[in-house]
Amino acid sequence: MHKEILVIEDNPDIRDLISNILKAKNFEIRSAANYDQAEFEINRKLPDLAIIDIKLDKHDKDGIDLLKLIMEKNKLIPVIMISGHATVQVALNSLRLGAYEFIEKGANFSSEKLINYINRALESFKLKKEKNIIEDKLFHSFELIGKSPSISKVKKIIEKL
Repeated sequence: MHKEILVIEDNPDIRDLISNILKAKNFEIRSAANYDQAEFEINRKLPDLAIIDIKLDKHDKDGIDLLKLIMEKNKLIPVIMISGHATVQVALNSLRLGAYEFIEKGANFSSEKLINYINRALESFKLKKEKNIIEDKLFHSFELIGKSPSISKVKKIIEKL
């Protein structure tokens, strides 16, 4: 199964460039050109990974708001933030909010770096999902036997936890 990546970028040339780089590596691509399209795509179906430009068409909403939306829905989804004119503070803020990585557009942008970050992010996502599944099975893999009031009380405490 191919991984699905959502590319959110208001500049059509950059959006097409990133999409074509990823298509050449056999990723399935969905894209959004503005905040409203991005919000619709995120609410329709969460991608395996999102690439989000910080500056979008809405002045009151930006890529950071989309990052927060994805993190609210599933904090394990890797998000790579991109920007052509962000400050170090904006980059640090996006990483604190849950972004996997921050990439500058422009002269320092390379497709190899982008693919490397994507592959690492998807591997990290896979490992975190597997960890959660194993922990869930481990935690719920026991069966307390008995019907006494003491055992019933312990079962209720465990359920609350």
